[in-house]
Amino acid sequence: MRLNRLATWILCCLALACGSQAPAHEPTPDPVLSYSFAKQHVSTDDAGQPTLSPQFGPTVMLGGKPLPEDEAIVGLRFAGLEECHQVTAESEEARSLLPHRDFTISAWVTVDHPMSWGGIFSALQDNGEAEKGLVLGYDNERFYVGLATEGGSDDDGTIEYLRSTTPYAKSRWHHVAATYDGETLMLYVNGEPTARSDAQSGEIVWPDDLGIWLGGYRDVNECNVHQGRIGSVKLFHLCAKPSWVAHEFEHGADLVALPADGPAALPLPLDATPEMIIKPYLQWGTADSMTIMWETAHACRGIVRYGLDAECGQEVREAEPRTIHEVTITGLTPDMLYYYNTLSPAESQGDDVSAADSLPTDVRTFQTAAGPDDPVAFTVICDSQAQPEVVKRVAEAMWEFRPQFALLGGDLVTTGTNKKHWTEHYFPNMDPLASRVVVYPVLGNHEQNATHYYNYMHLPEPEYYYTFRRGNIQFFMIDSNKSVAPGSEQYVWLDEQLAASDARWKICMHHHPPFSSDDDYGNDWKRPLSQMTFGDTNAKQLVALYDKHAVDIVWNGHIHSYERSWLLRGGKPVTEDGTLYMITGGAGGHLETFGPYRPAFQHRVRRGHHFSYVTCFGDTLDIKAFDDAGQLFDHAVLKKP
Repeated sequence: MRLNRLATWILCCLALACGSQAPAHEPTPDPVLSYSFAKQHVSTDDAGQPTLSPQFGPTVMLGGKPLPEDEAIVGLRFAGLEECHQVTAESEEARSLLPHRDFTISAWVTVDHPMSWGGIFSALQDNGEAEKGLVLGYDNERFYVGLATEGGSDDDGTIEYLRSTTPYAKSRWHHVAATYDGETLMLYVNGEPTARSDAQSGEIVWPDDLGIWLGGYRDVNECNVHQGRIGSVKLFHLCAKPSWVAHEFEHGADLVALPADGPAALPLPLDATPEMIIKPYLQWGTADSMTIMWETAHACRGIVRYGLDAECGQEVREAEPRTIHEVTITGLTPDMLYYYNTLSPAESQGDDVSAADSLPTDVRTFQTAAGPDDPVAFTVICDSQAQPEVVKRVAEAMWEFRPQFALLGGDLVTTGTNKKHWTEHYFPNMDPLASRVVVYPVLGNHEQNATHYYNYMHLPEPEYYYTFRRGNIQFFMIDSNKSVAPGSEQYVWLDEQLAASDARWKICMHHHPPFSSDDDYGNDWKRPLSQMTFGDTNAKQLVALYDKHAVDIVWNGHIHSYERSWLLRGGKPVTEDGTLYMITGGAGGHLETFGPYRPAFQHRVRRGHHFSYVTCFGDTLDIKAFDDAGQLFDHAVLKKP
């Protein structure tokens, strides 16, 4: 295909932007890294691995293939690949390419899918324990640059995140650049300075184990892959003047005028047999109803067949074609075992449904909720992100206990805006449990409040907080990413709901822990005790409510380890009439470490992947903690007169 004149001119502009400067301007030293993301630079090595040839720097190994492109469009589009595009993962080689102090980094990009921690260029580690390195990226609204230097607040550095003052336009081209001269960090968007910070100074502090990554925000804990186009990326060992940044923008300024160029929607032919994207899973079960959800690649009117035996003699069909299917069965009997499967026929089949042509799923079972005074058994996990193989082991181990339902305390996935993290990580590996019991979630920080969460979960409005009752336990589910300060929407709601509840047992769940002895909160263990938070300061604002309403257990995640407190009142250990705080964050996230100091609230800690299993009947609530192999390592019992 021949390039049109506009595209040819744009490619020339990008080539100039990535090469030498116009003679009218002061000459600029060559960059240490310079890449033009265009089809003509993509090739394949001897092993069949896609590569991108540099103008300066090493060859980029492409972790996956960008979406196919029309040659008339500049830049390659990335679509949530499993890996960022790796420049090098060898620490010594990486260090030789990175600046000690002064630098300029620039890029031409579009953002198709905003996310909390989107990345264009990253060479960093930011996990609370050590903040080191450099990142150029974007959040849900604005571009940012993050930098750690020797002038940070402690020996490990502290990353200063500098954000642009104006939002970017989705799927439109932007030129973003950052400069640093040892004293001042600057951020530019489309040739104009948009943010400045003097919080960092001196030489850059780099992680010990380091790779350079293009097209993503990546460290040892996260990989948030860019979803949008990249036209070019360059890195210099100098701090460019504002006039140079403006001049570089001018070379490709016509890109900004181009219309939004988001990914084309996939056709959904009505006569095609749908492909299964997510197998059926259960949502929001009650004593007399159950909701079954699944996803297909093409729209169709999904069918749920169900019954008291494996023949599944009854059915419910959706009224309209959908890709994300949501079928609620009503009129069920409490505490009853039901069998079910789903069909996803092509629309051309009409009522003449052939099982072979309708994507039938295996027959599974579900159990309706029991009565208000009946025994209850459930499991608890948090942080099912990062390591799918661990999630599957934990899900299989939980199912061996045959729970009636499960709680999931946030961070279901690594990146909530990345659809593949839902379709290829969370749902396939949670299937042994989620296809048989209802999983009741709360939002973690990694969900990024993404629409995928709300599309895949069937919960009462407003969905980010809700309550439900099973047996003589009432559960209160909270979003601790949002403010829970006194007077806030969730604080007022929770106060009212706890006061109105007549349940014998009250359990609250939110992602961030009010009490934790882990060193995740700002390198706490390196500070004087007087400066340690020992937990999330936002979540701590709920402690007064928990004391006021005699909440029995508060369940949290966020910390990828296990911790059980003593009974607490006012944050102090008591022998009775207190609240138990539980962290069960071992469902898949990379494990974290507790600090060396043992605070008074700490009763039991353990580093390892795990889950909790809880039974409740009458005056006794029994809590057991198991590792991912099903071995018991902790046990606690609560009793009420």
